[in-house]
Amino acid sequence: MSVSTLVAVLDRQAGVVTRSQALAAGLTPHDVDRLLARRRWRPLHPRVYLAEDHPLSDEARVRAAVLWAGDGAVLAGRAAAWWHGLVDRAPPTVVVTVPRRSPAARPGVLARRRLCAPGDVVTLRGLAVPVRPLAVVDAAVEAGAGGAGLLAQALRCGFAPAELRAAPPAPRDRPPPGCSWPRQPAPVTPDTRRGRPHLGNSASVGIATVNCEHRTHRGRPRRRARRHHPFPGPR
Repeated sequence: MSVSTLVAVLDRQAGVVTRSQALAAGLTPHDVDRLLARRRWRPLHPRVYLAEDHPLSDEARVRAAVLWAGDGAVLAGRAAAWWHGLVDRAPPTVVVTVPRRSPAARPGVLARRRLCAPGDVVTLRGLAVPVRPLAVVDAAVEAGAGGAGLLAQALRCGFAPAELRAAPPAPRDRPPPGCSWPRQPAPVTPDTRRGRPHLGNSASVGIATVNCEHRTHRGRPRRRARRHHPFPGPR
């Protein structure tokens, strides 16, 4: 076992280590289980531990959340702004984004599915975070009604308004599996002939029109109907 390698990992990550990192440093699965049984390490998340000689600081909580989320995880929201030093306190719930299906939420951690462009993410002190403008915008959106106060606090911490004006569009959270985002809302106009709302030009709003042929019990065509599907795609 390389003790120096493991100590370096713990010091670099505020006392947080994953099971895979411990095994890569030379520990065996039995060694890890023994440290847990003796309470030398305590679990924070599945396969993510905190050494007993390190406090559970905000940095440890944030690092543990990103390590638990796995490869490709990016710190997001107010936690990312705090990591940049733009707000004074870390949030009680750490938000992380992942490029794949998001895992179930953990106490103090919320994972969201999101694709981030490579140019929108930087590595800061070992963690992937959005660039400063995106981190501030994301944190303000997360804050809701308190977003204006968060922006004011970021400005007091050295964030320049020019950075905000130059910010690229915020990355979009992925829709749930099996769904797709609508292309644009369909205009609704009154249809006086039938007394019910009628969708406008289907082709202009990205709505697929499917011709459905209804047949009688003898197999003869009876009538044809046009059905509008606002979310076209494979079924």
